[in-house]
Amino acid sequence: MIVGYDGSEGSRAALIHAVDLMHNRPNTTLTVAYVNDDVVGEDFAYSNVSLGSAPLINDLTTAPPVSVEADSPQFLAREYAQQMTESIQTQLDRHHIDAQIIAIDGQPARALAELAEKEKADVIIVGNSGKSGFQKFFVGSVSEKIVKESPCTVIVVK
Repeated sequence: MIVGYDGSEGSRAALIHAVDLMHNRPNTTLTVAYVNDDVVGEDFAYSNVSLGSAPLINDLTTAPPVSVEADSPQFLAREYAQQMTESIQTQLDRHHIDAQIIAIDGQPARALAELAEKEKADVIIVGNSGKSGFQKFFVGSVSEKIVKESPCTVIVVK
């Protein structure tokens, strides 16, 4: 089971739904994927090894640059990903759920579909974006794109 997480209210609802499902299916593997769609450079996945819970997805990405300037977009994106990872871990700990947490840069629908294929996931759980009809017309719904690109079942949580 994969949860797409971006810190929004919808993704928090998706994580809560996944936690509920995990209590009913204790042998299920849960992966929570923070997807940063503000891609910077060629750095499409990263992790903070010191956290121990955000492994790098090697076959979906290129290796991160050796050094990153403290004020660069890459550094800021990694710092934010670390904060998101810690926030996700706190929520999982609160519910006594073990999960793999990863941070990926890229287009969310494509990144989650590739992850689901790689992990042979049965389901992706995502939140509803809450976009208005006008906004959805121009930019589309991320959850709708995930449904179209996913190799497995997608649950969209309101």
